[in-house]
Amino acid sequence: MIKNPPFLLRQLPNIITLLRILGVAFIFWLTPYQTNFWLLVVAELYTLVSLTDFLDGWVARRYQLESYLGKVLDPLADKILVLVFLPLLEMQVITAFPVFIILAREFSIMALRIVAAKEEQTIVAAQFSGKLKTGLTLPVCGILLARVPVETVESLPWILVPYEYLRLWIFSWPNYVINLLVYAVVFVTIWSFFTYFNSFIWQKLLDRFKGDKEAAKRSIRCLVPNFFSLLNLVSGFLAIGFSLKGVFDWAVFFILIGILADSLDGSLARRLDAYSKFGERLDTKADFMTFGLAPAVLIYAFLKGAFPITVVMAIALFYLVTVIFRLWRFSQSGHGATFDGLPSPIAAGLLIFAVKLVSIQSALFFAGLVIYVSVMMVTTVVFPHLSELSKKPFNRKIRKLLSVLTAISMLVLLGVEEAAMLYPFDLIFYIILIYSLMPLRTVFSKKGA
Repeated sequence: MIKNPPFLLRQLPNIITLLRILGVAFIFWLTPYQTNFWLLVVAELYTLVSLTDFLDGWVARRYQLESYLGKVLDPLADKILVLVFLPLLEMQVITAFPVFIILAREFSIMALRIVAAKEEQTIVAAQFSGKLKTGLTLPVCGILLARVPVETVESLPWILVPYEYLRLWIFSWPNYVINLLVYAVVFVTIWSFFTYFNSFIWQKLLDRFKGDKEAAKRSIRCLVPNFFSLLNLVSGFLAIGFSLKGVFDWAVFFILIGILADSLDGSLARRLDAYSKFGERLDTKADFMTFGLAPAVLIYAFLKGAFPITVVMAIALFYLVTVIFRLWRFSQSGHGATFDGLPSPIAAGLLIFAVKLVSIQSALFFAGLVIYVSVMMVTTVVFPHLSELSKKPFNRKIRKLLSVLTAISMLVLLGVEEAAMLYPFDLIFYIILIYSLMPLRTVFSKKGA
């Protein structure tokens, strides 16, 4: 360490960094090249420029000349150095997609650094993945510079002759080796982006929860069930759109996706201890969309023309109101071993499979089914929770059968006609219908007693 170094010496690492930026400008000026002479000149210049990326940091650490300006300037120079991929794209030695990924990552990280410096007055520290990305990107970029087809100039200066032998060797490599190197850079680039992004988000969460790491981890875990709730919401919205167009296969498909997503969000939230008020509100809105509004629109579109329009609207509205009431009552009682009234996902499931029934194709039957499930949702008849039913060996087999039939149904909806020969919609419908009729046996037996 030099005590009280002069100004120019203190700025030596920053001067080296600025030389890297100037060198990149010369590379842009000299490309595209037509002969091997200028290719070798650019390759040698690129090698020197790349070495400055390691030299400035070594000088700053060796003589303790690190500065705030250097911490900002060095990442900026690295981003400018990566712009060498643009002339490589122009000379057609690399395709556009890898270049887009690499440059998008660089500018995204630069944006994160700016936000961190502005809001937190801190610099996002370099990560191992970022250093690995740089250590892999720089040589691969140099290899690509040597892969440009050019005219051969025989009389080369002696200093460039070794580079010419190296260029010819690299040019002989098969294309699959080059593609492997390029996509290795893409992979490490994506990995390093998520590493930096996760570090940034983690720091923001720690600041939000005042250093409470457990609360920060819980907020991250909440993203998992919230993702499935959001998938449920989006599925319901898409089902509405396809129902209005009369494309019932896709409407049924997306409501079915919503049912599957709804079966996961709650269980994941409990297993991950990832409850949040936002998640609860999102789940409620998603259930209303997918099990209330989407089936109501499907009911209207499916029955339109079979009955007077006022009757169809009344049936659809009746169903929607009962779902709203069912969701409100569930929000008051919460989870338990039983349900008071038919669960809205079960009601929606019955309706979507009824739309695809082969054994019964009757608008009157469908309208009666809508009224039945609507009434059962608002009653206080007790329905067992599916998890409780699954405790019995026979019921576990039935649940596995339902899972297989649901998968087959998805194939049918996606256009695999051979799977339709198993009549999966009919089988699922009748299994769910038996579940919806189970409590009535208890009700009538009590009345008879």
